[in-house]
Amino acid sequence: MNRRALVGALAAAVTLAVVPRRVRAAPKKLRPPGALPAGAFEEACIGCFRCAEVCPTKVIRFPSAFSLDVATPYLDFEDRACVLCMKCTQVCPTDALLKLAAEQVKVGVPKLTRSQCLPWTGQGVCRLCYQVCPYPDRAVEVVGPQKAPLFHPEACVGCGLCEEACPDTARAIVIEPLS
Repeated sequence: MNRRALVGALAAAVTLAVVPRRVRAAPKKLRPPGALPAGAFEEACIGCFRCAEVCPTKVIRFPSAFSLDVATPYLDFEDRACVLCMKCTQVCPTDALLKLAAEQVKVGVPKLTRSQCLPWTGQGVCRLCYQVCPYPDRAVEVVGPQKAPLFHPEACVGCGLCEEACPDTARAIVIEPLS
């Protein structure tokens, strides 16, 4: 490598290190059941970890120690769902998680990608999301000759049981945080 190429490479490296990069917004996370509205929840939560300790499915997680919101719990539906036991709301010492009945909870809203859903694409029979839903016929119903799921976000609590039940071959359902 000649001197000119070396100087150019060093200049490029310094420029990349100094010039601010556009920061991508972190994806919004699902808050535990009964969580106060955004902002109020983060202010009230003291990060005591009690909610995560009593969670039977261990779906309540905390960010890594290298995150700025290290003490703010969130729901991780990657492997499992919330069973709406509401134990987390009973142990919260600051009322950051309000004591609500399971049907009053609103964690998130379901997003169905029809192009990946087995019944909607005609690739198979599947009613798993309907069968695991704690509020079938209200939050999700099966429609048409293919008996495909149709979600009613206004009636869904966002527990993630449908997302967990959706076959790995489809992965058509995702619970998204409230806006």
